[in-house]
Amino acid sequence: MDNFTLDVGADGIAIVTFDMPGRSMNMISHAVQRDLGALADTIRRDRRIIGAILCSGKPSGFCAGADLKELQADIGRWGAAATQDELREALFEASDFSGRIRDLETAGKPLVAVIGGVALGGGLELALGCHYRIAIDEDGLRLGLPEATLGLMPGAGGTQRLLRLAGMSAALPYLLDGKAMRVDEALALGVIDESMERGRAFDRARQWIAEGGRNAAPWDEKGYRLPGGGPHTGAGYALFGPAIAARRGNERQNDADANILKAVYEGSQVPMDAGLRIESRYFFNTLRAPAAARRVAAFLSRNAKAPAA
Repeated sequence: MDNFTLDVGADGIAIVTFDMPGRSMNMISHAVQRDLGALADTIRRDRRIIGAILCSGKPSGFCAGADLKELQADIGRWGAAATQDELREALFEASDFSGRIRDLETAGKPLVAVIGGVALGGGLELALGCHYRIAIDEDGLRLGLPEATLGLMPGAGGTQRLLRLAGMSAALPYLLDGKAMRVDEALALGVIDESMERGRAFDRARQWIAEGGRNAAPWDEKGYRLPGGGPHTGAGYALFGPAIAARRGNERQNDADANILKAVYEGSQVPMDAGLRIESRYFFNTLRAPAAARRVAAFLSRNAKAPAA
């Protein structure tokens, strides 16, 4: 693995350090996605490992999200897909990161994410695929799913995991508007389980694993119920009607808004694996819309023109 190192301690707890070579920030690239598949397989098969702690080796933080230059090329290629075989292959590619996170989540051993600095977009989705999340309470901590601000949507489980942690009503503002999360909000949503200073975070992560930390997500356990109920309830009817109307009247309206709402609505009624497949299809459709290519290109252009700090 080029982007992760794995060090198994005498206690059987593996420290997995995410540190992309030659980059100031960790991002989700094609190479990172391949490495995640290998990492999940190692954690599952290595009998020495009783659990793992995922952290960053970068001072900048955990992970800043997708490598947008790679994503721009993906959008162009997927948008050109025309035949059924081409569309099937493109959807498979677009779903890859989601599948790799699911591989980690179902590896059968407790996983803790220790999150410092930036954890945005795909970076936060990666953390949400771990079974316990500890935030390092320092200046610079940034948590969120800002994809909608680029005319995109979360495509690696963000709509489905946040929905299942927080319920539909609480999740939608963070999905539809890309709202940043304060530490207290992230705790209330279940996005993080604890917040503490850096010096205690790794000891706490080890303690959680050693004391028998869970090796499955809540939605994979028998008896799980969606917080607040599903869409076919009084609360659900009151939520989706106004949300749809508000998006129709929103000058920022784009395919992402509708597709996020559809992914949440449909995904809330099925088990997680089906929900992830639903999200992947809407993610793929969002990226194939012309608006996605324009907005990603505009964002990259603005960043290229910005003066160096």
